[in-house]
Amino acid sequence: MSSEATQTKPHKHHRGKKHHVTTKEVFSISNPNAPTYYVEAFKMIASNIEFIAVAQECKSILVTSTIQDEGKTNLSTNLALALSGYGKKVCIVDCDLRRPSVHRLQRSSIGLTHVLKGEVPLEKAIFKHKDSDLDILLGGAIPPNPTEILSSTKMEKIVASLAEKYDYVIYDTPPCLGISDVSVLGKHMDGAILAIKHDSTDKRMVERAKMNIENAGLKVLGAILMEYKVDSDVSNSYYYKYGYKYGGYYYGDTED
Repeated sequence: MSSEATQTKPHKHHRGKKHHVTTKEVFSISNPNAPTYYVEAFKMIASNIEFIAVAQECKSILVTSTIQDEGKTNLSTNLALALSGYGKKVCIVDCDLRRPSVHRLQRSSIGLTHVLKGEVPLEKAIFKHKDSDLDILLGGAIPPNPTEILSSTKMEKIVASLAEKYDYVIYDTPPCLGISDVSVLGKHMDGAILAIKHDSTDKRMVERAKMNIENAGLKVLGAILMEYKVDSDVSNSYYYKYGYKYGGYYYGDTED
């Protein structure tokens, strides 16, 4: 599977318009074609996160970025896979209810929004990743009011329930600049990891993102440099472009 494989499909927007969204498949470390150095990089991140999480008593970990297209979903899914590979009980939850993306790892017709609306019990919405021991709770149908339902009492109960059941719960969330979803989720989380796109993300934006996360009452556990071009003698100059386009300036509210 190529890390740049694209798939364009109709996508229904919550206002009733049809959108064509181009997404890229998550280049998973469970893929037998994944290069060793790629797999080892995420294992190293998982090991470091474990040390930090144990010291700071973190179970519910939020993964975000400054803006779109910085590789946060690739980071969150592969971090979750790496942690589960260490024998930990791990669940990844897609809380990006504007542009849910974890379904690129594995698809299902139900997810978080169905649980929040009371249509499906939590345990029925969680399923195993086909190639690992990782549990997955997808985003589900795109709601008209993502921030409101993520700030609900029911969401708080879901976070608490998952924290009791798993060693680690990784929450893939929208970018933290310009959207309040991370702020409302922050009060339920134990820590945050920030994805930063190599040679692209502006330093001032990173500083603003860090401030937004801390203002939400979250500890920043670390920042991960994404899309780094490794040396040619290691990768034959292959540039792993993971991540995808969210759309225009207004996140999740554009025609393309």
